[in-house]
Order: sequence, then C-alpha cells, then structure tokens
Amino acid sequence: MAEGFQDPCHAPAAGKRKARLLHMRRTHPPNAEEGRPSLTVDERSFRNPKLPDTFLIAYKAFADLAAKGALFVVTVLAARRLSSEGFGVFSLGSTLGWMVAVATDFGIQLHVARVVARQPDAAAGTLRRWLRVRWATAGGALVAVGIGSIAVAPLRPYALPIVLFALVYVCSGLVEFLHYFYRGLSRTDVESTLTLWQRGGTLVFGAAALAWRPDVTVLAIAMLLPVVATLAVSLRIARSRARAVALRGEPARVEPIAREFQRDVWPIGAGIVLSAIYFRVDLFLVQIWSGTEAVGLYNAVYRLVEALRLFPAAVMAVALPSLCRAIDLRPLARAAAPITIAAVGIAAALWIVAGTLVPAIYQPRYAAAVPAFRILLLAFPLMSLNMALTHQLVGWDGQRAYAALCATALAVNLALNIRLVPDLSIEGAAWATLATEIVLTAGCAAALGSARGRVRRRDGAAVRPLGQSVIAG
Repeated sequence: MAEGFQDPCHAPAAGKRKARLLHMRRTHPPNAEEGRPSLTVDERSFRNPKLPDTFLIAYKAFADLAAKGALFVVTVLAARRLSSEGFGVFSLGSTLGWMVAVATDFGIQLHVARVVARQPDAAAGTLRRWLRVRWATAGGALVAVGIGSIAVAPLRPYALPIVLFALVYVCSGLVEFLHYFYRGLSRTDVESTLTLWQRGGTLVFGAAALAWRPDVTVLAIAMLLPVVATLAVSLRIARSRARAVALRGEPARVEPIAREFQRDVWPIGAGIVLSAIYFRVDLFLVQIWSGTEAVGLYNAVYRLVEALRLFPAAVMAVALPSLCRAIDLRPLARAAAPITIAAVGIAAALWIVAGTLVPAIYQPRYAAAVPAFRILLLAFPLMSLNMALTHQLVGWDGQRAYAALCATALAVNLALNIRLVPDLSIEGAAWATLATEIVLTAGCAAALGSARGRVRRRDGAAVRPLGQSVIAG
C-alpha cells in the first residue's frame, strides 16, 4: 500500500482505546487452534525448519526419475517373463488404468493445491470435501471398468487382471491427489519420500512376483500392494498436516461443490485432457501416413525429450504455492528463467551429440530419428517455459483461458501434422510440435497480461507495466 499500515492496531489514527482492546489478554483460554500464529505468504505451513527450494527441487527430480526407472524395469521384466498374451494384457491394463486415473481426477488435484496454497486455514475442509469426490469418481470408474471388461467379449477372459490394473492406477491417482495437497502446503519433500517408497515397493514386489510365478494376475496383485500401503500412509499424513495448519476453523460460507467444480475444476480438467491429446496425437497420424516403423522411431526420441521435462516439472511442483499467491510476475520469472535457460543449454549440448547419443541408447537403426530428435530439442526450451506459464495462468484463476489455449494448440497441432506428416514423416511431426509450442507461448503471454491486471486489482496492488514486473523478478 502507498500509505498507512496493514495492522490497524498500530495505525496513528486508530485510537488508543481500539489499540488497547486489540491487545488485551483474553478472559477465556484460547483453544489450540486459535493459539497458532498466522502464516505470511513466504512461510511454510509446518513446524519443521524451512527446507531450501534447491533441495526440494533436487529431491523431487530424483524421486521422479527413480519412479520412472522402477516402472521401466518392471516393464522390461514383464516383457521377458510373461507370455506374449500376458504382456499384451499388462500393456492394455496399464494404458486403460492410466486413462482412468486421468479421467477420475479431471483437474481436481491442481485446484486443491491452488486453494490450499492460498488458504492454509481451510486445508482440512478442502481435503475433506474433495477427497469425498475423488473416492466417488474412483469407485464409479472401477465399476465401469469391471462392467466393460465383462461386457466386451474379447476382454472377458482377462477381466480380473484388467480390473486389478485399473485399481492399481486408480489408487495411484488418489496418491497423486494427496501429493498435490502437499504441494499446496509447500511439502514436496513428503511427496518425494512417499514416491520413493511406493515405486521402490513396486519394483521389489513386481520383480519378486515375476520371479516366483510369471502370471499377469499375480503381477497385478504385487503392484497393487505397495500402492494401497502408500495410500493408507499418505491419508494419515495428509489429515495430520491439515489439522496442523487449521488455524481458525473453516470459512463461514462454503460454496456448493457442484458450482465450484463447474467454475474452477472443469476447465482445468478439460485443458489437461486436451493437452494430453495434442502431445500424443502425432503418433497416430504418423502411423496413418508413415507406418509402424516410423512410429517406433519417433516414439523413441520423443521419450528422451519427455525424460528431460522431469527437471522443470520438479521446479514447478515446488514453485506452485508461490505462483498461486503471487500478485505480479516476479515469482513466475524466478521459476521460469532458470528452467528455460537450463533447457536451452541442455538442448544445445544434446543437439551436438545427437548423432551419437540416439544410436547408442537404442540401436544403430534409430539413427534415422536423429533429425526429428534435433527438431524436438528446439521445442524443449519452449516446453519448459510453457510449463511455467500454464501453471501461473491456472494459479491466477485463468483456467478457462488455459482450456481455450489447449484447444487452440490441439487444433494447430492437428492441422500442421495433417499438412506436414505425409511429406516429411516424423520430421514433419516434430516441426508441428515446435510450432504448437510457439503458439502456446504467445497465447499464454497474452492471457497472463490480462489476468495479471485482474489479480492486482483484486488484491489492491498497483498495476505496473508488464516488462517492468518481469525485470523486477
């Protein structure tokens, strides 16, 4: 504020009597909830000493890398130990389970993280309300998968393992929901620890099951056990953390959850689904015009670029609370600048060694995918930047703009792939990806310019020019 005091009891014109009343000792003993101090924007909602963001980012990136590595090892072991039919069921069940997990969340977890970051006092109520919704969506999805696997004749013989794999991913989705709750509380260290235990258990139990009895149903049960255990532990931790930050009870007025879903959650979910489609639709288009071999080449190098996104994803997981509470672009600049600069350096280094790296990781025949890999490397810095921009847009209640931008990106991606893939094959798909990221960057910049003024007016802050706000960060 330009003048005056935020604390009315210390304002010169507030009057001695009002100040005296505000500072008087209570005549009744305060309860445990009222006795805790309020949190400022930069304070964390737990009693432990504040962990450095650098440590949290490194720990999150390590945990995610270890998690992906564990799943990769289980997949390789399954391919070696299971029959061709069994591995096909494993692949089908895993893919279906992933789709069910995305559909049952539909943006709820990101909305919960945003609400908790802004209102730690309401963490317990927010967790309770939306956890009930997630239990309901998870149960409904499992029933649908069970009915579908029995009703569809080709799937009927494999109904049990398919339902079990769906249950694995549904429970993993609930664990991920709780992870976002921890992100809202600036406790990604809890998320990272649980991730390591869960994926480590998946590796141990999965490998043991495949060594003991190479059966797809036994593998599904083995993968389910550590997920259920992690969910039970995480529920206990989340409820404990929520009680610890419940400073003064629930808000007096709680909005109907259906209205909150329609306004705040549905656009986030739509944007996430549209984003997932435009990231992977090019594989199907390459299949149509260039065949299965080209799909294998493109998917191999695209997976390398996806692996590179672990670091910016870890940064955004740690930065999410500050982005949700921000009233200008300085927190975004502090998060986006290092991941974008690092992405430029990594892309340049990999561009130089791409001709050697790709055949070394895969096989010499994958050298044909090196040109497409180099084009995708051009898009990697924009992917990193856009991850930060979209998080800030959602953090500023720009979920409708986010959904619209994802729909636009999908339309652009489809149009460019249809135009380029028939002539350029996987290089055309890579160029379409680069162009889509450019469109998304421009759209996010425009949307953030509009949202920024609205947020600052809402919080009573002066609106500075966009360039000045970014440079100040």
